[in-house]
Order: sequence, then C-alpha cells, then structure tokens
Amino acid sequence: MLGEWKKFHGSGRLVSRWSCALLYGFVLTGSGQAQEPAEAKSSSAELLTDKRIIQDVTASVEHALEYLSEQQRPDGAWDGNNAPNALALLAYMGRGHVPGRGPYREVLEKGKRFILRTQNDEGLFVPQRAAGAGPMYQQGLATLALAEMYGMDPDPELEEKLRKAVALTVRCQSPAGGWRYQPNPSDQDVSATVMQIVALRAANNAEIPVPSETIERAADYIRSCADPRGGYGYQGPGQKPQTSAAGAVSLQLLGHFEDETVLKSLDYLSAMPVEWNNSGGIQYYYYFHYYAIQANYQAGGKYWSDWHPRVREMFLERQNADGSWDVPGGSEGANVVGTNKTYYTAMASLVLEIYMHFLPAYQR
Repeated sequence: MLGEWKKFHGSGRLVSRWSCALLYGFVLTGSGQAQEPAEAKSSSAELLTDKRIIQDVTASVEHALEYLSEQQRPDGAWDGNNAPNALALLAYMGRGHVPGRGPYREVLEKGKRFILRTQNDEGLFVPQRAAGAGPMYQQGLATLALAEMYGMDPDPELEEKLRKAVALTVRCQSPAGGWRYQPNPSDQDVSATVMQIVALRAANNAEIPVPSETIERAADYIRSCADPRGGYGYQGPGQKPQTSAAGAVSLQLLGHFEDETVLKSLDYLSAMPVEWNNSGGIQYYYYFHYYAIQANYQAGGKYWSDWHPRVREMFLERQNADGSWDVPGGSEGANVVGTNKTYYTAMASLVLEIYMHFLPAYQR
C-alpha cells in the first residue's frame, strides 16, 4: 500500500525526534538551553553554526510556548476551530516536547483529547466554529498533529481515530487528484491539497498505509497548477506566492525534488520580499512563510542559505513582549485567528522550529 512513497522515503518508519536532533548536530537540553552545535558538514547552510543564534531562536520559541500555554482553555482547546488547536500542538512537538513527560505534558494531553472528541463516525474532525469555506483545512492540520504525536504516544484511541482520519482523507481525494473545502471528492485547490499531502506524509512516516495511487494523483494535480513562468496557481496555472510555496512543498514531500516545476517555483519565490508587510502580493502572510521556509529548506543550497537568515531575523525582531506575534497589515482575518493570537504565534514558532528538526514530516 505504501507504493511510491515508500520508495522515496525509505522504510517509512517514524524516527525519534531526539535522534533526529543528534543527526543534525543540534542538541537541546531539557531546560531549553542550547549547547554548542556540531560543525556543519555541507555547504547548504542547513545547520545553524552560531551559538548566539541558536540561543535566540530557542529563547523565542520557549517564550511563545509559554504564551500558548496561558491561552489554552480548560477543555484543552485554544479555539473553536481545530486549525489553531492543531498548530499549537505542532508548535510544542516542533520544539521537542513529547506527550507524557516534560513541562507541557498536560498541555499536549488536553489538546489531543479535545481534537479526538471532535471526530465524527466518518473520521472528520467536525469544526466547532466555522472556518470560512469548510472543514478540510482543519482536517488536514488535525490529522498532521495526531500523526506526529502517534509515534510517541501509545494511546489506542489516538491510533484508531488517526486511521479513520487518514481513510477519510484518501476517500475525499477528487478525480483530479486534489482536495477542497468539503469532505467529498468533487473539487480541488492547491491550498487545501497541500495540507492533506503533509498529513498523509506524516501518516506514512508513522506506518499508516497511504495508497500509491493517492500519491501519484496528488502529484499530477499539483503539476497541473504549475505556471510556465514559475509558481503554482490556486486551482490552475498561476503565480500566487502562497500557493507557489505550497505547491513546491507538496511535490518535494511526494519525492519530486528535481521536478522542473518545483525548481522554477523556487526561483519565483526567491524574488519575494522578506518584509513585515504584504508586499509582493502575499495575501496570507503566515501561510506563505510557513510553506516558503519549508520549500527552501527542502531545496537546500543557495535557496536555503539566501532565504532563512532574513526570515529568522524578521520573526525574532517582531515577537511581542508576551511571546506572541501579530500579523502585518491584517492579511489573515479574525475568522482564522479567533479570540487570541494562537494561529499567528504557532505559525511563527513553526517557522523558527525548522532549525530544530523534530517534526519528521518536514525533514529531508
């Protein structure tokens, strides 16, 4: 059942987050203080080699997680929308915190329990609050968070509901190979599709089977949205910053690192401004940076070395005193954020956590 994905990504076995940290020469102590990193062995700038930068990134993320813990509700949620809830859980795991131990064990357990309670009999994580167009954004992110947690948590309910969620996602793939807002196989767009692809990649890492035909059709759909000039459109060929980043990551995680459309998209993204505003046509600021830094990291080389220092310093500089982040220019509306800054803060944390290599779904 693993088909082509297994060929691209080895055995498919989930790798320990702590092992991954050691493999990349980035070791964090339990107190959150950084130790001296191992010397980088490649020229692709994949590693941070300055102790001060490591300490700054670590301190920033720890401050953000403190803010998120203060925002969590007694029922375990941060919001009535499971997208911010899932992103918050991913932010903790992206820093290396695991269920059942450490200072945030209760935060993770309560957050997991809330998401599990929202799943219906079909496998859909039913939204408690409308998320604009439909529930599949929430579905993709919730499935991703639970898949990342599954490798560390022996909870049988987690496994059962994760498998149901993956099965629903596979069933909902459209004839063209993508996904859209509603849990039915009728339509598709790149924005919703990338979230399902990343979730299925994480599930595959956790040894939950994903049919090879699902993978192949998803790749074909993303390619169909490639613009000859570089980049990907929303539902067809076009050049939108956020869907161009999402399309590149989608094909990279499906194993197509050298696909011509990916390389042209990376060149298109390299011209995007890294500024605290919406210049360059960036409509959804955090969505764009969440996928853009992953695409450049997966590419490595000049793409990564040119992109990440500017993004890192911008987010470090713009963090609020309470550990949260705002958004420049109001690019994401209140229907995404809810009553607090969970969405912004979790997304910014995940951007910075790309250096920590704890989330297997995003590893090269």
